Amino acid sequence: MKNLKNKIVKEDKSSFPPFAVARVNEKGVVLIVTFLVLGLLLLLGSYFLSFAISESKISKSQGVSLTTYYLAEAGINEAIWKLKNDDSQADGDAPWKICFTSPADGCPDCDVWQDSFVRNYSQNSTTSVSIQNSQCARGEIIATSTVSLPQGKTARRVVKVKVLKAFGSLTKDSPIFAGSPSGESTIRASEMNVYDGNIFSNNNVNIKFKSEVNVYDNQATDEQEGQVLSVQNINITWSVLNASSSCAKNYCTEEICEKCPVDSAETPALDFDSEDSNSYKSKAEKAQEEGQCRVVGKNSAGSIVLTSNQCIFNEVEFEDLLWEVGKNGILILEHKTNGTAVSTYYIEGGINLKGGRELEVNGILVADETINIGEKYKWKGDSGFNQLTIIDPGQDIASGLLTKAKMNFGPYSSFQDINIKGLIYSQDEMKLTSIPYTFEVVGGIIARKFSLTSGFSPLNIHLDNAIIREGIWGGPQPPGETAPPYSPVVTVEHWEESY
Repeated sequence: MKNLKNKIVKEDKSSFPPFAVARVNEKGVVLIVTFLVLGLLLLLGSYFLSFAISESKISKSQGVSLTTYYLAEAGINEAIWKLKNDDSQADGDAPWKICFTSPADGCPDCDVWQDSFVRNYSQNSTTSVSIQNSQCARGEIIATSTVSLPQGKTARRVVKVKVLKAFGSLTKDSPIFAGSPSGESTIRASEMNVYDGNIFSNNNVNIKFKSEVNVYDNQATDEQEGQVLSVQNINITWSVLNASSSCAKNYCTEEICEKCPVDSAETPALDFDSEDSNSYKSKAEKAQEEGQCRVVGKNSAGSIVLTSNQCIFNEVEFEDLLWEVGKNGILILEHKTNGTAVSTYYIEGGINLKGGRELEVNGILVADETINIGEKYKWKGDSGFNQLTIIDPGQDIASGLLTKAKMNFGPYSSFQDINIKGLIYSQDEMKLTSIPYTFEVVGGIIARKFSLTSGFSPLNIHLDNAIIREGIWGGPQPPGETAPPYSPVVTVEHWEESY
């Protein structure tokens, strides 16, 4: 029995059925797979939790970032509002609208003006806003917003904006401007098209004898152009006026009648010959001293028959130049500049373009007395129609035809192309009695009054305020202490953000 109890009986597994062995293996595999699945679920859970926490942090960060941005933007918008509207010191700070553009009302020099304010637009936030001018009507606004966060942390956003006010119009956006309160302006037997601007008169505007006057708005601006504006009356006789609106004592477009008639406006002053260095005669003297003028005359065959380096001529000298080019010849006043002087041509007397000549002005030509273009057909043995071309040399350079007296485009400027890119300025009457093939002005016409008869040939006048300003000022900036008008619009030139 003892031997039997101590006997170890070994079982032969090979004698088990096959399905019993498979069950044992399946249990092991299930256990391993279970552990793998649990590990994967744990990993996915950890990833999801990490992702959720990150998203929460990003969401909070974006929320704070948006808050700081909107606070800074609110500061910028308030500053721009003040530049447009704040003309009072009643709110405890400087009149931003005034100080931005001029030293009036106790403001410092607008070239260096600066100011600031602080606002608490919401709880736990501060927005500091400052402005620093780099020149009059041009500066940089900086708005810094700060939001307090838990654990003593803060979020900050800085927005920098460069702003400016462009120069405004000297002529009420009118390329046809009649400044006399005593002289009527008349359009008769003409087709006139005024683009992007208005017609303005300090007295009556008379449209007669089957004329058609079309005045077009500039769709690219917020202001309304395309108007006929008269301080007195608009009288239309057997004619047609097409305009976006009209305003006078006797005539108004319904929606603007409460503003009619319009207020009078002074003719922009122009310095012909004072001792000031900005007068046109002083500019001509400087250009002549520095050799910045060149006059070239060509005959009908195109051969050069004369040259001159003068800038200032008396009436006889200039007439001799026109005579020398001969019938169908051309006298060219060229443009030159050395950076300190620019070609400026000045006639001490009047100008008579007659006898079949052409005059080309590159820049500005100024006369003390009456300018006649084609008032006479014959000149001694020569005869013919006369042509005028004025070319703008480029940005910031004055171009045009200016006189202290009358300016006449006579019948012998007919059947020619008259192209003017510049300012036509007469301190007396500007009169046109001509049938030109084309009469194209880009810039403006300023006179005491005007009288236009084109025989139904189209007169096309395009407003260019920059050309008008350059002609009045002699360049891009107003001379001396002249206070320029500014646009009411504040233009954002550059927008920059940082944290």
